[in-house]
Amino acid sequence: MTNPHPYAAPPRLPALQTGAGIARLTGAILTPIALVMAAATALVWVSLPAAPSADDWITLAVTAAFVPILAGIGLPLLVVGARRLARLRRVLREGTPTTAVITAITGLNADPDERSASRIDLAVALPGGGTAQARVRQEVPLPLLRFVGPGVRVPVRVDLSDPTLAVIDWRFVERRERIAGAVAGSALVDLAAGLLG
Repeated sequence: MTNPHPYAAPPRLPALQTGAGIARLTGAILTPIALVMAAATALVWVSLPAAPSADDWITLAVTAAFVPILAGIGLPLLVVGARRLARLRRVLREGTPTTAVITAITGLNADPDERSASRIDLAVALPGGGTAQARVRQEVPLPLLRFVGPGVRVPVRVDLSDPTLAVIDWRFVERRERIAGAVAGSALVDLAAGLLG
């Protein structure tokens, strides 16, 4: 499939429009909080009286307990999210263009204040024939929200070394009415030909 819009702007993948970007942001928030909690734990330890009471030990234990929890969640999210986002951006820039059919979609929300990445299952058409199943977490642009659903064909870019890694290129998505109108028109022509033939 060649690029149908050769003068289109270069592809962009804003971080907060992907699940990987949201994971990276969450990790970027939790990891510094873990460091602050570690510093707080050190301060509590230093400020313990010579004969700490049970309450002093409880305060120290509670403060210290948050450090591994927050670091254990935040650091992996930060690292994995950043690596995944970089990989998705590379696929969008350099991946092989093809099409995919949406097989399922969840998490659509028309409220601009509560939007997040939707989980979209795709059947990706491979250039050499056959299909691959891929799952992406991307935010559907507001103008396309009512046109996107199961059965809709969307342009994607895919990593041929791992066809399950795909990115929807929203710049080239056609509106559903145009797709449905083309199918309906084709069906009417086939019906008329069958009646006349």
